[in-house]
Parts: sequence; C-alpha cells; structure tokens
Amino acid sequence: MARSRSASIALLLILLSAALLTRQVLIRPAVGIANNGDFPKMAGPLALGPETQTWGYHRFYGFIYTYVRANRNRYNPGFWSSEFLLVKLARGIQRILRPGPRFDIRWLGAVHTAFLLLGIAFWVFALPGRWRLWLGLLVVLIWTDVAYVQYMNSFYMDAAALIFLVLFAAAALNAVRRPNNRLFVVVAVCAVLLFAATKSQHAIPALAFIPLFFAFAWWAADRVVRVAWVAGAILLFLTAAVLIHRTTDDYKMEAVFNLTFLRLAPEAPDPLLALQELGLGRNELVYLAHSVFAPDVPAGDAEWVRQFSRRCDYGSVLRFYLHHPAVPLRFLYGGLSEEAPNMRPFGNRSPEDGFPRDSKANHFVYWSDFRAKLLARAPWHLILFYLLSCVGAVWLLLGSPPSRSFAALVLAIQAVGVIEYGISTLADAAETFRHLFLFNVTTEITILFFPLLIWKLYQQWKSHARPTAESVMNPDTEPLPEGAEPHP
Repeated sequence: MARSRSASIALLLILLSAALLTRQVLIRPAVGIANNGDFPKMAGPLALGPETQTWGYHRFYGFIYTYVRANRNRYNPGFWSSEFLLVKLARGIQRILRPGPRFDIRWLGAVHTAFLLLGIAFWVFALPGRWRLWLGLLVVLIWTDVAYVQYMNSFYMDAAALIFLVLFAAAALNAVRRPNNRLFVVVAVCAVLLFAATKSQHAIPALAFIPLFFAFAWWAADRVVRVAWVAGAILLFLTAAVLIHRTTDDYKMEAVFNLTFLRLAPEAPDPLLALQELGLGRNELVYLAHSVFAPDVPAGDAEWVRQFSRRCDYGSVLRFYLHHPAVPLRFLYGGLSEEAPNMRPFGNRSPEDGFPRDSKANHFVYWSDFRAKLLARAPWHLILFYLLSCVGAVWLLLGSPPSRSFAALVLAIQAVGVIEYGISTLADAAETFRHLFLFNVTTEITILFFPLLIWKLYQQWKSHARPTAESVMNPDTEPLPEGAEPHP
C-alpha cells in the first residue's frame, strides 16, 4: 500500500512538471532567451538563422521563434558541443514531421524539455517514500522556474549543460540508493560525458567527477558496475582533454582581453602599472573599458591576436592575482552580491507575441525571486551554506560507511560549483551574471541534497548515541536489496 502510494505521488509530480514545462516552452506566449552572439555557433553549421535580417541585427533583439535554413546563415566556427547533437536531433524531427526550411525553436525546446523532464523523473523516484511528496514538490518548483526553463528555447550550450547536469545528479542519486543497478550507472556516466562535452568552460569543472567515479568503482560490488565507473572516469578525462585542447587562441584571448580591460586595469589605482604587470604597456591604454567586440579592437587580426596572447594570457592573470590577493577576493565576494542575483539576465518574452523588447515573464518566478533577493541582501549566507554542506558531507564520508557514496556525490557537486564560480568571476569579465548560470544550477542541486544530508547526519548521530537496530533502518521501512545502501 505504501509503495503504491509512493509511486502515485511520483507519477503526479512528473505529470505536474510536464504540464508546467509544456506551458512555458511549447505554448505561446512561450519563454526563451535572446541571442547574445552565441547562437550561430550551434545553429550556423546547419545554416539556420533569423528569417529576416542577419544574426548581427538580431543580437540582443529579443526571443524569436522562427529561423530559416539559408546559405547566408551558414557559419561553422568549429565548436564541438553536445548541444549541437540536440540541435541536430530537433532539426531532424522537424524535417520529418513538418518538412520545410523554416525551423520553430520550440522543436529544440521540446527536445531540451524531454531530457529535463527525464532528469526530474529520475530525481523524484530517487527520493525515499517519506521524502517524496515534499522534496518532490521542491524539485518541481526549482526545475520548472523560468530562470532555468527559459534556456530550453535557445541555442545556448548552457541549455545542454543544465539538462545533463540535472540528469547526472538524479541518476547518481539513484545509483547511490541502488549501487548494483546498471541502468542508473550507465545513465549517470553518459550524462556527465555529455555535460563535459558542452564546452571547455564546463569540461574543466567536470574533471571533479573523476575521483567520484573511481570511488564509486572501488565501493561497487558488481563487476560490470565497477567497470562502467572506471570507463566513465577515463572517457571523462579524454572528453575534457579534447575540448580543452581544441580551445583556440582567439577564444581564450577574448576572455583575457575582457578581464584585463573591463576589470583589472580600469579598477586598479594605476591602470598603466596594472597593464605592465600583465605584460602589456602604454600602447594598450586606448583599450581601457573596451570589450573585445568593440569596433576599434583588432580582434579579427590573427597576427595581433597571436602577439597579444604571447604577452598576456591566463598565466599573466594568475601572477597578477598572486601579487594582489585582495583583487580576486573582491571579485569572488562581489560575484555573490552583484552578479549571482541576476538569475534572469535577458528578456524572455518574444516581440512576435506583441511584447516590448526585453520583456520578462512574471510567472513561475517564485523560487528565482526568493534566491535572488536572499543573495542581494545576504550574500554571505551562500558561503555559510556551502561550508555547512561540505563539513557535513566530510563527516559522513569519514564516519559513516553506509553513507559515504552519498557524501562523495555531495562533495563532487560542490566542487563543480566552486570551480564554475571561480572560472566565471576570475577568468572573464563579460556577462558574468550569465556565466554564473551553472554555479546557480549546482547550488540548486546542493540545496536539494541538503535535507537528505541532514537526515543522514541525524541517523549517524542517533546510531552512535543509541545503537539499536531501529537507528539504521531504511526511512521507507522497506527491506534493502542485496548490496544496496540505506536510503538517504
């Protein structure tokens, strides 16, 4: 009876999520995000572009639905990303069901939404019976918030990063509960590989999952599961290495240039001295407060890019930070109070639906509004939250063998979040609020893990204070399968 009720709750939560996602993504007026210049990287190889005018004209124009296949839109900058696989899948489905050169971005929105809904479903079924209703509602509230759903109708590589990270966390949580279930292991490995393959900025933090995979393999009783985790760790390393190696000098130079001339030099007491410490000189003073995309910056000149990269790179930035430690500390804290609260940076309503440019949806915003206000008023709370979660997970890892796999998962997610945050605030200076998107996603995952972490800590304390059979019972009071750990 209890098992049937728990399954019914899970089904209702999944149906609720499907309805909320469908309403926002597929039914007009839908939500989406405007192109900031990144859309052609994924749409261009398929010759997809705006139906009227050019990509440049539509930059920051607003969320638009209709794109068209035309030779004028063909553009292939050589970016490798798992997001392109989703774009190609959506285009293929559209050509089968509604042939023609026009492409409504909601086809891509439907593909993104299907994977996100799969992640939500995995998450709901990973929750123990007594937790499923209330924590399940929190899962639905977070992942159907417009701050995340608006990315579904976009060509952003971060859309794939979001759905595959959520899917990985949900599959891994299931694998923690059922360590010998091969399906969840395969899904978790595939999801994390696709997450790492979204772009090089995410490939770097994804490396934090490698020790987690080796730990899972060490603790696994099933030989196939053990091999899958080890293979996943090796493939993850290779995927990240390939993406990082393929990062061009132009792409790295853009971030270093913006960081140098939009933040480091302008905010220094002596901009010229700062430039000299970074390997540049008086001739570069003309670029102060200029983005790399400014007309008077010769970023299209390959020789200029090569010379700039030889003089100033991330090694120069790192030395600057080491000589001026107050600067990175200021950037790190400022990112929490000034950039992270901007969780919905662009207008997500479409002028095609009669909305003014830069209009924002005012529904499904309760969670992101709450988080944004808390960050703006008390940014220190997130530092405290991460510290408490980290200490609790380490305590479990060292002191509770039945809970160590869950604790390791919490720590790995936190490591990814911290690295994402560091890269966003210290390695670039343009659209930091948008680059913190994946940091916000990892924070949401940590928030969802936190009640389970507290329960496990309580169970550990209870077992030490009064060691009885009852203190280590499964919260569902269900018998555990062979090799499985107690529920979170």
